[in-house]
Amino acid sequence: MASRSGGERTGLFRALTGAGLALMVAAFFAPMWWVSLKAPNYPEHTFPDGVRIHMHWTGVANGCRARENDEVEEEEGLDCVHEMNTINHYIGMKPIEEGAKLEFAAAPWLFTAFGLMLIAVLFYRGPLWWALMIPGILAPVAFLADFSFWLYWFGHNLDDWAAFAVKPFMPTVLGEGKVAQFSTFAYPHYGMALSVGSALSLALALLIRRKDLRDAGGGGSASGA
Repeated sequence: MASRSGGERTGLFRALTGAGLALMVAAFFAPMWWVSLKAPNYPEHTFPDGVRIHMHWTGVANGCRARENDEVEEEEGLDCVHEMNTINHYIGMKPIEEGAKLEFAAAPWLFTAFGLMLIAVLFYRGPLWWALMIPGILAPVAFLADFSFWLYWFGHNLDDWAAFAVKPFMPTVLGEGKVAQFSTFAYPHYGMALSVGSALSLALALLIRRKDLRDAGGGGSASGA
């Protein structure tokens, strides 16, 4: 009975780890966060979602939809990354592309390494096996921390020659805010849900593997947990 229970836990561990890996890969290709600016001079019929951009693991993408109404029908939305840079320019904020260059460049390599670590942990039961799962578990927290840091950096490194002088400020990370005449909105996108789902799957898999090793009296392996 104990052997069968251990086998079931091993199967569950592998299933959860596989699910965590799949969700992590999906999150890598999905938008993680969105930010939008709205103001009277950006009417809803032109900017249905405001001046909106999407944050990905590998860069910043246009979040504006194509317009469809009685007067115009577009195949592609306006370039809201450029539009937001234009808005930011007036208050002396640096262009979006100046932020997180290292992180964007490193993300594909880091995720490849994380994926290989999760594949390895399916077979490895030695000391510090759990360390192979930690990067995947912490990925959504790392994204939010880095995103918050760069928002702080943009809001506190304003150029003096700006057309409109504003005091250094912390841009909105989550929720709604106000900067000059602009209403700001920032919320997680579906990629964050995928990333959190991945982290939860991996955390549960880690706890199951830890219990399995302890119950098996694995000596050195169990002590590595």
